[in-house]
Amino acid sequence: MHLDPTRRDFIASSLAAFACAAAGHRASFAADEPAPAGPDAMFPFYVMDTGLAGPDVPMLEDKVKVAKDLGFSGIDYTLSHEQLPHLLELLDKAGLELTAVYTSPSIENPLDPKLPDSIKLMKGRPTRIEMALQSKKHKPSNANGDKEALALVEHVSDLCGDSGPIISIYPHTGAWAERVDDGVRLAKASGRKNVGANFNLVHWKWVKQQRTQEELLKEALPHLFLVSINGLAGNTIVPLDQGDYDVAAFLVLLKSVGYRGRVGLQGYGIKGPSHEHLGHSMTKWRKMMAALPA
Repeated sequence: MHLDPTRRDFIASSLAAFACAAAGHRASFAADEPAPAGPDAMFPFYVMDTGLAGPDVPMLEDKVKVAKDLGFSGIDYTLSHEQLPHLLELLDKAGLELTAVYTSPSIENPLDPKLPDSIKLMKGRPTRIEMALQSKKHKPSNANGDKEALALVEHVSDLCGDSGPIISIYPHTGAWAERVDDGVRLAKASGRKNVGANFNLVHWKWVKQQRTQEELLKEALPHLFLVSINGLAGNTIVPLDQGDYDVAAFLVLLKSVGYRGRVGLQGYGIKGPSHEHLGHSMTKWRKMMAALPA
């Protein structure tokens, strides 16, 4: 099972954080960046819009309400320039953050002409612009594409400046940047504090790895802006309370390597009402967090 390169074809900060943003607060980009209090202060827990695709959440208002009611700290949403102003309004009213927006640009193509205006709307926020970098010329993880990728990433970095949003390279199976290593390599090469990388559990699982999970996380840590998790039944995404993958052990490892940032819930392909399966995942999440060793 592989995600489509757009990741979400089926879908087109807390109040204090927003108050800081409104006052011109300068964003911090470290992995241990102070984050808004969610259900767990250590790993503020956000929801990806892949899990907000059920029949009970047809509108943005419904998606934000479910995220709020279940206790998520924010939403990761596939970037829609048209929907962004309304989404920000709804999130601000609910006291939630726009944790990330997902994009999938090609490193050979010109920058999306609508992106600069959307970045202006996200100024002062801790939002990550997730970039699942694609290429028709270079094979996945081929460093020959680094020059083109860096030019694109640094262009977006310049638009973001030092007040946010920031950039996080999203490892996606089959994309040019399909490994966490690719994002870390680009972040290091850019030398910019507003460029980092995601760790996505399901894509880590789907791509053959060359190092242990612990080794990878330790190297990525200085550049690690987001981590996402999900239950796994074999290679299929399921709610956190299902499957055969030990997500609790992964969270123990994540804590032990020193990560203290946001953790997101992937829900791609999970059927049924979003409130129901996300509710099960949130219950399991709270149990796992309560059991984390001190």
